[in-house]
Amino acid sequence: MLPLIVVEDLISTFKFWNQGIHDGMLYRNDFYISLQQFALAERSQAYRQATQESSKGFKVCITVSKTHYTIWVEMRSQIA
Repeated sequence: MLPLIVVEDLISTFKFWNQGIHDGMLYRNDFYISLQQFALAERSQAYRQATQESSKGFKVCITVSKTHYTIWVEMRSQIA
């Protein structure tokens, strides 16, 4: 499955505790954890990393803002 690509303004973000404070987000009734952030100039690296994570069998989402890309991985993949 290919990663979803979403404009950052369309997601709901939050902080949560799991052996430290993490960034999370809710999109289409799925919870995601922030994996990595890339500058706009690093677009190909962001897509490559997201595709690698997606190949592990979990949902992956890339959010795009005016300044960066963020890779989010389905929360169940990180907690389980």
